[in-house]
Amino acid sequence: MKNNQTPQKTINYEVFLEGVGVHSGERSAITLRPAQENSGITLLNKKFPNDLLQIGTVVPEQAMHATVLKAKTWAVSTVEHLMAAIHGLEIDNLLVEIEGFELPILDGSALPFVQAIQATGLKIQIEPKQFVTPKQTLRFEEQKKYIEIQPANKDNTLYFDYSVNFEHPLVRDSRMSGSLSPTYFTREIAPARTFGFLEQLPLLRKHGLAKGTTLGNTVVVGQEIVLNSQRFEDEFIRHKLLDLIGDLTLLGKPLAGTIIAHKTGHSFTRKIIEHSIQHPDQWEAFTSK
Repeated sequence: MKNNQTPQKTINYEVFLEGVGVHSGERSAITLRPAQENSGITLLNKKFPNDLLQIGTVVPEQAMHATVLKAKTWAVSTVEHLMAAIHGLEIDNLLVEIEGFELPILDGSALPFVQAIQATGLKIQIEPKQFVTPKQTLRFEEQKKYIEIQPANKDNTLYFDYSVNFEHPLVRDSRMSGSLSPTYFTREIAPARTFGFLEQLPLLRKHGLAKGTTLGNTVVVGQEIVLNSQRFEDEFIRHKLLDLIGDLTLLGKPLAGTIIAHKTGHSFTRKIIEHSIQHPDQWEAFTSK
């Protein structure tokens, strides 16, 4: 590896986390294990050990309220918070062993994953880190939603300009812009928790969703008040950005360049992953800029 190249990283020792799934309400657990250089992020279900999910090779399912990945014989839901932590901490190689079919929601943010990984520490590897960027500006639009990705220029950084608006008096229109780094992610994005609107809860549960929601893992927005305290005044947009970062991790390599997005969600962001898999000639992998 050349002196100016960024090295790949994995974790020092295995990490175990367990809890309940926010939608299923059932117990789930994951074990994070160190992985070899150039192996990427691999998901394994303990009941189907020969059917692996390799991040970067699978398009997420159409799903409104979580990121869902399917292997040949099993599926897993709500991977976005762990994926955001992996991206935010700049981890390249990891084996994720799953018990159950949904990742634990924990406190509703990416922070418990970040803290558990930081406790075991990161291992610097020899091979250079690989990034991905589009060869030309890409834009995806759907009604009032859009994502534009501009190619990396002189560095490996992911710059973002993200905005949202909600038709609710308690949730303000918001915008965040900056550049992603482990310090920024850990301090400003990882603690932001998932949120939901109280009036939607009966319908979600009627469709078998949100069975594991509590005031301990979800910021609940009522008609006139937010039922629990917030970690940030603009926690809602921070969590939407967290979800976006998690979904972008499904590219298989960290995205470099500039992303400008408005009002995105899981079912929309999947268009980027789908495009990268169906049109690999329009994307470029590189070790450094």
